[in-house]
Amino acid sequence: MDQSGGGRKTRNPAPINARAAFPTSRRGLLRAGAAALGLVLPGAGLAQSVDVRGRGYDPLWRDAEDAIAAFLGPGPYLRTGARLTTPEYVDSGASVPISVQIDCAMSAQDYPRVAHVVAHSNPNPQVVSVWFTPEGGRAAFSTRIRLERSQRITLVVQMNDGRLMRHDVDVEIAIGACADDGTGTIQDVTNFSPRSRVSAPAQARAGEIVTLRALISHPMETGLRLDELDDWVRQRIISSFSCTYDGKPLFRARLYPSVAANPFFEFHCRATHDSSLDFAWYDTQDLTFVNQARLKVV
Repeated sequence: MDQSGGGRKTRNPAPINARAAFPTSRRGLLRAGAAALGLVLPGAGLAQSVDVRGRGYDPLWRDAEDAIAAFLGPGPYLRTGARLTTPEYVDSGASVPISVQIDCAMSAQDYPRVAHVVAHSNPNPQVVSVWFTPEGGRAAFSTRIRLERSQRITLVVQMNDGRLMRHDVDVEIAIGACADDGTGTIQDVTNFSPRSRVSAPAQARAGEIVTLRALISHPMETGLRLDELDDWVRQRIISSFSCTYDGKPLFRARLYPSVAANPFFEFHCRATHDSSLDFAWYDTQDLTFVNQARLKVV
């Protein structure tokens, strides 16, 4: 039996006065504004993007291979043992499902420390980073991402013993949607109140690996769009997610603007004893949304 709930919101100390939006302006306005300033936007042949008016772009690496090297170094990378799965063709790049699976024992001696997913033709290549623990029981997760155009997606993994793995897949997108995905006014999104939900089994056998799911309603505003007045809309995203089991880390993720609106994760837990599962989403408006589920081991 699944447990789910609407979650609760907490205001963190020293709140940040962030403004975000779902404006209706499209990619053409964004590029037209940049062209008027003599700039070239990401995806137009440059590895380095331009931060117009000092706002909009997360100041990280702009080239996917540079991002991989900055995350984990130059390699060498094994081409087996880690798999990224996604449809070969997707109608809309606004919400593209991906699944990651890594072959390992999920023991203290053999588990993935971190997995990074990057997209080679998005405005920013970083998509999502996930940290595992052996308590997960299975090195796998699923989520949904945004893609600007048809492109290559790369998974890179660092195992706890230092081994590096890599897997590349190509995805064809009919209609790209990344920088300008979303609708609504500045006030709409500033006042938007996310709701989080989780799904977990009420009970499991000792040693059983159970599936956990977590979802939050959220705009995931990229910071790469113009509003109706040609003003840049400030970024507002869920930047991190975590789950603990009996207060100990189980699964943790760093989300970038390329994660789709209404972020979702499916991952796993090895049931060992009765305890709580605690889920937390951190919003860049300095809000944390939490849920709890109780797992009984029989």
